[in-house]
Amino acid sequence: MYLAVLDSCVLFPMYLRDTLLCMSEAGLYVPYWSQEILDGATRNLVNTGRLTITQARRLEGKIKEAFPTALIVVPDNIVELVTNHPSDV
Repeated sequence: MYLAVLDSCVLFPMYLRDTLLCMSEAGLYVPYWSQEILDGATRNLVNTGRLTITQARRLEGKIKEAFPTALIVVPDNIVELVTNHPSDV
């Protein structure tokens, strides 16, 4: 079974998010994300006017409900090793 971390950049666009989550539901891979990733996706959906805060919270809840094992906690020592672009922190 393939495992994949879905970053906020693929959870942001509806068509890509829906395609990837449908592929996971079909058993093609197991998705994972952190709360920080979900926060980034929903924050950007609100900031760009695509969703209201209420709609973004509802979307996050539905994603968590549909994929209850996908939410992972990333240890701080691993986060410190990853070199991200400064705006991705």
